[in-house]
Amino acid sequence: MNTLIYGMHWKSQTKAIKELERDGLINIKVWIGKNRENSINIGKLRRVRVEKNPYSGLNSDIYNKVYKEAFTIFLDMFSRNPSQYAITHQEAINLYNYFFDYFSELLDREKIELMLFYMFPHFGSDYLLTVIAKYKNIKMVLMYQSLIPNRFYYITKLEDFGKFNTSKVQFDYPYQKVHFGMQKVQFYMKNIKLKYRSCNFTLIQKLRRYIFRSVGRMTFLGLIKSYIDCLEFKYNYNRLKRTSIDSSKKSVYFPLQMQPEMTTSTLGGIYTDQILAIEKISNIIPKDWVIYVKENPKQLEGHRGEYFFKRLSLIKNAIYISKEVNSFDLINSCEFVATITGTAGWEALMVEKPAIIFGLTWYQEFNGVIKYRNGLTLKEIMDTKIDKIKVEKDYNNLILKTANGIVDRGYISNFPEYNDENNSNYLKESLRKIIKSIS
Repeated sequence: MNTLIYGMHWKSQTKAIKELERDGLINIKVWIGKNRENSINIGKLRRVRVEKNPYSGLNSDIYNKVYKEAFTIFLDMFSRNPSQYAITHQEAINLYNYFFDYFSELLDREKIELMLFYMFPHFGSDYLLTVIAKYKNIKMVLMYQSLIPNRFYYITKLEDFGKFNTSKVQFDYPYQKVHFGMQKVQFYMKNIKLKYRSCNFTLIQKLRRYIFRSVGRMTFLGLIKSYIDCLEFKYNYNRLKRTSIDSSKKSVYFPLQMQPEMTTSTLGGIYTDQILAIEKISNIIPKDWVIYVKENPKQLEGHRGEYFFKRLSLIKNAIYISKEVNSFDLINSCEFVATITGTAGWEALMVEKPAIIFGLTWYQEFNGVIKYRNGLTLKEIMDTKIDKIKVEKDYNNLILKTANGIVDRGYISNFPEYNDENNSNYLKESLRKIIKSIS
């Protein structure tokens, strides 16, 4: 199959992909990555530095469908790009259409039949590519690293994440006991410096990048705006944060997720607007309850502007909690956890408390997890009992739908036995089975 590879550019991944091509399973036509041999540089693509052929006009028949589905999410994702600072709405439309025609021409010219993504799209351009491919009926394998060591999720449609109906191949794994009551800090949250970065220091860093154009195409106006945003967030954070909780009040714990990030932009749906989710919870609970809204330890000024805090302050039973407050204390003292897609929902199950989720997450089909819907009542939530036997069964059924290997190098530290040679073999055999199952 004529194949487009997105990512898969570090050593063990590259070896696995090349061996799949050597074996005749794929025919690589486009490789978007960081290596010199890749046909499109992934960094240049994300920063809109790729050369584009003259306007093709291709795929006009699906333009309206793609625009309706992708444009708002494209904007949200693209906000992580330095070139978005101070961009106008009309210029954003121009960028969107630039990429629409760029990918339309690329997919048609290379007659792409299959696309392999080493992680879920979350930069804007990559998401638009997947939506165009969906309406062109191009097969896809979308990968996302799991917290289970050396295992990754794979799906063929983004909306299937959490359900895994398109994960047809099962991979053996020893039965795992779930240790209820144990509260473990995830590896990616360890050793985080909670002290807020100096806005002046950040400005100097970005000014250097602006001068040498090492990252993106940030305008000088955008540089100033990012500095003002930093000062504003620091001011509002210090002004509104609470450093303690009142355990005498019934509460809901809502951990804010870092933004912009894939877990909200890609998987959150309309609830990439996290305050909308908090407003929904506020409508469910009694007026004498509180919602503890804890700021994410990694959050900087992005998505935390003036009107974020104005909206939050208008929710009378919402209390903004400092980054320093222990999440497990908030989970242990609350009645239930509400989250867009965060692991706090899974951690709630570990202490036998219900979890309300708003987006797509890996544990969404587990016993004790409630997907938010209009009409959801407090009684329904509080009547939810955690069946530990079912949760453990759900967890083990999920593991079987994950494949062997590491596709996100940020997770290597979660697997001490990692080495490049083994990972290459894991990925090659996993992808071989997956591709054969959809081809």
